[in-house]
Amino acid sequence: MKKTSLVGHVVELFELIRPLKNPVDSTVQEFFRNRRYLGSKDRRFISETLYGILRNYKLLRVYVEAGMQSVEPTKLPAVGLYIAYALRVLNEPRESVLLETEGFWRLAFPKSDIREFIEPAAAAELPDAIKADDAKRIAVVYSFPDSVVENWIAQFGVEEAERLCAALNVPAPTVVRVNTLKTSVDECRALLEREGIQSERTKLSNVGLVLGKRINAQSLRAFKDGWFEMQDEGSQLLSVLVQPAAGQVIVDACAGGGGKTLHLAAMMNNEGTLYSFDVDQQRLANIRPRLTRAGVSIAQLHNVARSAELLNSLAGVADSVLVDAPCTGTGTFRRNPAAKLVFDPASVERLAMTQLSVLEANAPLVKSGGRLVYTTCTLMSEENENVVAAFLQRHPEFNLISAADELRRSGVNIEKHRVETSSEFLKLLPHEIGTDGFFAAVMQKLSLCA
Repeated sequence: MKKTSLVGHVVELFELIRPLKNPVDSTVQEFFRNRRYLGSKDRRFISETLYGILRNYKLLRVYVEAGMQSVEPTKLPAVGLYIAYALRVLNEPRESVLLETEGFWRLAFPKSDIREFIEPAAAAELPDAIKADDAKRIAVVYSFPDSVVENWIAQFGVEEAERLCAALNVPAPTVVRVNTLKTSVDECRALLEREGIQSERTKLSNVGLVLGKRINAQSLRAFKDGWFEMQDEGSQLLSVLVQPAAGQVIVDACAGGGGKTLHLAAMMNNEGTLYSFDVDQQRLANIRPRLTRAGVSIAQLHNVARSAELLNSLAGVADSVLVDAPCTGTGTFRRNPAAKLVFDPASVERLAMTQLSVLEANAPLVKSGGRLVYTTCTLMSEENENVVAAFLQRHPEFNLISAADELRRSGVNIEKHRVETSSEFLKLLPHEIGTDGFFAAVMQKLSLCA
């Protein structure tokens, strides 16, 4: 398909997702389902361009608003955002951008010359008021919510906060976790290579592979046969902190999509009992085919609202409980750039209250000497350190133990790869080790004989 037509599809798709009321991924998938004439390269260009615009939205607005000063007043135009993205992010020549977009521009602005927009948009700089304020500058340059940048500057300092935002403003690598119930890492890697997918081993996880390109997993034999699951390397490390073993009783208190349930089952060698709870019945239903494909037989799926009797019977029984709590997801912005645009600062406090209540609800399940592992995919201190501190203040029967030491005992070479070890918490920082952003705390319940 010609570039001009592809640009038209980008503009059309952006207008569909502009309200951001529905998940962008599902809107994109529906868009492609209704346009089966688009080839794989066409779909890749359209989706990558759309996500590129979303990823840089606040910065592009500065350029577009500079160009719109000489154009008739209107809402922020999708074609203008594409022009700014092509000029200022992709560094494409002005004349080629003009040729690609002139027809769409005339439709939107029949009384205005596109050149009157392109020239000021191409030359625009950040306003002095933004340049002079580090938090505002970082928030605009990397299109992050102001409150998130301010939180990270307070935690990490200006330089590191900027590096963190930069790392979370690029597409994530394609990482898979090999299912050791069915194969080995080397066997899976060899099969993927036969299917045309090059890979290399992950730096920290001993069951992960970084793929050389994006894939349609459902089309691969290795995936259909249950040899791997899509899972970020950082997420894989969180399951390691649970230290599950064959024959144990393990609880995954917030199973979500089931990724950690699958990993925990593999680490248990499919021996023992694995209880996976969630509040959403549909999410639990979605896990079942994944369990079947992976060959997992020990996982029991339960809706929290319907499991009061079971939860009471598990009091003091679990060797380990994983609370992978619902959170703002700021550590995964590189996977979902649209989330930056709808981020609600008030949600941080609301979720912190939920996180604490989920921790307290599941703490009684831990047996004497067992462990409670609290994890999130956010790097907001209110949802992480503050929640753990509040929990420990109310529950002196739990001790915080070093997450870094737990990884070391599992053979993870954290020193070589600059994993944060300055506290007993685990923080996986994308700009340091290339994973999504994660937080974890490991708490051990005091033994009755202590």
